[in-house]
Amino acid sequence: MDRPGVAILLVGVAFGLFVGAAYAVARRAWADYRKARASLSGLRKTAWTVTRIATSRGGIVLLICLAAVGWAAVGGEH
Repeated sequence: MDRPGVAILLVGVAFGLFVGAAYAVARRAWADYRKARASLSGLRKTAWTVTRIATSRGGIVLLICLAAVGWAAVGGEH
């Protein structure tokens, strides 16, 4: 890849895939929590745990993306 734009595009796609999957899992957990709130008291803890996992995954991928953009900005392979 000789152009930084292609690298940034690929990093953006990867970021979207990872964060999107984590977001979908968190949304399903919250939907299940709302349906069974009265009968399952432990589901609240599970929903928050999944939300924290999704947030931390998103943060890690964001840091990787920022590092890739910085690497591309300084010339990549130099």
